[in-house]
Amino acid sequence: MSGAAGSSLRRAALAVDRALLAPGPAYRLVEVRTLLALVIGLRLATRDWTAITRRPAALTDHGNVMGWLTLPPPAWLLVMVQVAGLVGVALVVVRRRGRAGLVLAWCAYTALAALWGSSGKVLHNDVLTVTVAVALLFAADPPRPAHTAPRAPAWGWPPRAALATLATVYFLTGAQKLRHSGTEWVFSDNMSWVLRQGASGSPFGTRWVQTVADQPVLTQALAGGALVLELTAPLWLAIRVARIPFVLAVAAMHGSIWAFLGLDYSAWVLTAAAVAVPLALRPDRRLLRGVLGAGGADPDVPDGAPDDEKRLTGATVRP
Repeated sequence: MSGAAGSSLRRAALAVDRALLAPGPAYRLVEVRTLLALVIGLRLATRDWTAITRRPAALTDHGNVMGWLTLPPPAWLLVMVQVAGLVGVALVVVRRRGRAGLVLAWCAYTALAALWGSSGKVLHNDVLTVTVAVALLFAADPPRPAHTAPRAPAWGWPPRAALATLATVYFLTGAQKLRHSGTEWVFSDNMSWVLRQGASGSPFGTRWVQTVADQPVLTQALAGGALVLELTAPLWLAIRVARIPFVLAVAAMHGSIWAFLGLDYSAWVLTAAAVAVPLALRPDRRLLRGVLGAGGADPDVPDGAPDDEKRLTGATVRP
């Protein structure tokens, strides 16, 4: 690598570092943490985790995360973990020891999701929520009310780290497709076969899925659109005004997966929304006003302030 190229990479890395660690409003941290906790709570509350006890031992391969647990956990223990996780979510929502509450909810959710997987790993449906929430586990509790706290790096970096994690997971999802299949993932009959094999899972019947699978141009467009969306996720999420369109795009992508194959990736959509929507707002605007206090504008940043003053947010990595 030439000296000029190395210097450019260092400047780019420093620019990203400054953007991630810039001061931010405390209420943005509370918003993202609360929304992610609600996603975890929804996943905890809407699944019968006791089904884990009914899995035959022959189908359990103790791979990782919870693989150390060699005996099947009793149903009462699974329910206790579920309840503990929901208590953690409640602590986050009412802002009573929010960080401890998120840690409790995350640990319960991760353990149950890992046990749900036959090999002791978190399945694809849950992996984005588990991964994106990690950064928030280390975020300190802002003072109450959050909108009165001065801007600080302690409030700015956790939401941006969650946003960066969201972008990275989507990018790696697309990169893995290219790594294993190359461009044939798009320019072959790959998607047609995926649709044919999974058509029985569609909630709308198999006939229309088979019809789509028989249209090579359409199936290649579906595959290409998904791949491009995943690979360009960091670009979408680096630009504040593109974040809500990104959420809508991933909702369409995951919604089509459910319609074609019956696979539920709603947690991915909700997680993307929980992080990207608050960070798509203007820096002086709050999302959860009723939770965080009265008023809409950030008192530290007047509406007439220059753009440079308003970029102290999880919003932009300047081009």
